[in-house]
Amino acid sequence: HLNLQKNTMLQRRPMTSSLVLLLTTTVLTATNHVALVHAQQRQQQPLQPLGDVLHLILDTDKNSKVTMLEVNSQMTMLESLFQNNGGEGSEQADEYRRIVKGVRSWAPSIFALLDSNGDDGLTKRELQYATKFEKSLKKKKNEGGMRDFLGTVFDLLDENGDDSLSVTELLEGSANSDIIRKATVEFHKLFPLRNSPNELKDFVKGTIESIGGNTLDEESVAKGIAYLDDDGDGSISRKEVGKYYSVAGKKFIEVSTQIKQVGPMMAMFSGMDMGEREL
Repeated sequence: HLNLQKNTMLQRRPMTSSLVLLLTTTVLTATNHVALVHAQQRQQQPLQPLGDVLHLILDTDKNSKVTMLEVNSQMTMLESLFQNNGGEGSEQADEYRRIVKGVRSWAPSIFALLDSNGDDGLTKRELQYATKFEKSLKKKKNEGGMRDFLGTVFDLLDENGDDSLSVTELLEGSANSDIIRKATVEFHKLFPLRNSPNELKDFVKGTIESIGGNTLDEESVAKGIAYLDDDGDGSISRKEVGKYYSVAGKKFIEVSTQIKQVGPMMAMFSGMDMGEREL
């Protein structure tokens, strides 16, 4: 389950947490641009799909493709914004800076994952997977969504079937090619980002390994699961994983809704900024 979520606190984070950070950062940018727009008016308008709005926001040169240069440009602008307007010692400003730092570190990996044809540019079609991801979080158990996928991964890693993942099980699971293969097949069913599951194997393997940060050993894994280990027994139970999955999923949906509300207006302001730079 939350092998993928717990890593929000580590140097390498799984897809779920990374996208939460990315979307949260986009919301912060959007809010800065649309302070004069009434929320009630936005809510009355039909919301566009998340992937379409992200493409609208990030494609600053309006050539129908989002590049890493454009993504990095957003990151640089945010870093400058928080440096100038968020005073040192401000809890909120410090949190924003941590978010931007996390997004910048994971953006290349998420970009590469979504760039299905490897042309270094994300089309609206490729960004539709952000919409699919959002929808998968809204699905309940046994409806084929992200919750079911994480449940399957948990079952694969839980070798002794005690509904709890130990440090040993996580270490052995991350090195077990059969477990990686089965998890990759399930991930591909949910998000067919490549022609075959095998092409996603490295990403899935890296996600499972990321519980240990940059060093996959007992000490690093123990430190990683401590974030989820509410009862302090040295392992993570299915209940603990479910709890933190629900928290992260709820946060993602809240942030994505905000993006869909303010994104189109933000894109309009971004276009105006582009025009001023050209002048």
